[in-house]
Amino acid sequence: MKSNKIKVFAIVVIIVSVSILIWVTVARTSMLAPPSAEELENFFGDASCSWPCWQGITPSITSSVDALQRLNDSSLVLKDSIQSEESRTGFGKTNWNWEISDNQRTLGGNMEWRDGMVREIGLTAYPIIISIGEAINRFGPPEKISVIDCSEIMEGEHRYWCGTLYYVKSGFEIHVEWEGSWSENDVQIMPSDPIGFVVLYEPSTIEERFSSLGLDPQNRDLRDWKGYGNLYELYVR
Repeated sequence: MKSNKIKVFAIVVIIVSVSILIWVTVARTSMLAPPSAEELENFFGDASCSWPCWQGITPSITSSVDALQRLNDSSLVLKDSIQSEESRTGFGKTNWNWEISDNQRTLGGNMEWRDGMVREIGLTAYPIIISIGEAINRFGPPEKISVIDCSEIMEGEHRYWCGTLYYVKSGFEIHVEWEGSWSENDVQIMPSDPIGFVVLYEPSTIEERFSSLGLDPQNRDLRDWKGYGNLYELYVR
């Protein structure tokens, strides 16, 4: 039990660390216009390649060699930012920055492969703001949603909630963060809430997904999707 709690805490730390970075970039870009149809297609994919496929790369189907070539061919990726390493033959990871107009180097995503095959792809929503409403309109409601109080990890005057929208049968999950006050639970989950980052992987079940991470789903407060509204009332209390 102690080991599982440590693993859960470690994953939360990773999620929150990435979320902090995303939230900073979202704050900087909050005045940008809504994403265009082309930008949404670049992020979500199209009929020929939609999540968990992205830019022609599909977890458990695309080899690491082909995936790295596709990254280099993608107009979304800043070519000289791609950094790859293998701990041993066939096992490795890479990360990259987005290609944006002012050439500012901003974290774009990461990819992991095992036995020479891509296993997971992580994507941040920067440099455009993509909302959870746009994702839900496209893919439907999530199978499950989990919301935890992550204030202890993110020190400050405010209260923070970290949420995961699970689409495990489709092969992805969406991570979101909300900021509120300590005095009242007034945080709302709304269609306009920006996505922090997403993780793409081979379609499976909640149990298989958690098992692959060495976790027990019973240690995670998984709720059914109840729509938008008071975050605390719907998904915490």
